[in-house]
Amino acid sequence: MENQIKETEIFLDSVRNFYKSRGYTEVITPYLLRYPNLDENIYPIPCEVEDITGQKGRLFLHTSPEYAMKKLLALYQGDIFQICHVFRNRESGKMNDTEFLMLEYYKLGKDYTYLMEELQQLLRHLFGESIKYKGKEIPIEIERITLKEAYKKYLKLDLELLLEDTEKFKKQLEERDIFFQPDEDSETLFYRTYAELEKHLGFEKPTIVYQFPAPFGALAKCEKNWCERFELYIFGIELANAYTELNDPEELESRLSKVAKELNLPIDRDFIKACQRLPHLYSGVSVGLDRLMVIKFGLSSIRELYYRKI
Repeated sequence: MENQIKETEIFLDSVRNFYKSRGYTEVITPYLLRYPNLDENIYPIPCEVEDITGQKGRLFLHTSPEYAMKKLLALYQGDIFQICHVFRNRESGKMNDTEFLMLEYYKLGKDYTYLMEELQQLLRHLFGESIKYKGKEIPIEIERITLKEAYKKYLKLDLELLLEDTEKFKKQLEERDIFFQPDEDSETLFYRTYAELEKHLGFEKPTIVYQFPAPFGALAKCEKNWCERFELYIFGIELANAYTELNDPEELESRLSKVAKELNLPIDRDFIKACQRLPHLYSGVSVGLDRLMVIKFGLSSIRELYYRKI
């Protein structure tokens, strides 16, 4: 146990040193927020709090430091990073938990292609020239493939059909023996098939899938129905989610309003206001540090990092 504590310290120090050496400033933002992060597939944890007078209210544990960091970025106007715990409801599995450790950072004046290169350098900084995990070894030379190309290569599916004709897309699924319910909408079908795709990614090289359809672009900048968003996979494990940041306040409000209505959650108007002061071009990425440590230390689950029998 003592060795693992030391290894974890060395690992996190190495991550911090990498970003500080590249000119990033480490920041700290609150974990408890008045308004939740809004994402269709990420569920915040509400907390009942009580002030000194006994008046009760509701706060939310952050699902990522994104909103608070962007508010800070609007004031600071410099490259920043943070390592923090985040909290998400309805999470379970070997690589998911209610609480986990995240690295998040923002780079001014660069789009998401810059982050692709920087993540490759981070991997080399942490692992060397190759990554070994459970008897397999792959070189640290990131493969890049568009999401549309990945669907064709690994699933033999035309992703564009999902956006244009859901019934024809379902026909493809029948032909490929991919299970689905007849009444499923395009969003459900996307996440169902994307889960199938993940099983194929990152086994020969670390793999970046990029250019997501606009309905699944989160807060990424989009053009002609495709968004500048990517995810990084190693051995089928999602490790990073990144995008060139949306810089249109009206579009930002429209996207957040849609999610807020679906989840019946409030919108942080101060966040939208802060985004009006953000640079025209910048990009951001979140990295699952627990998952990276699972690979680094040869573990099977993120729970092995924290829970030990005594």
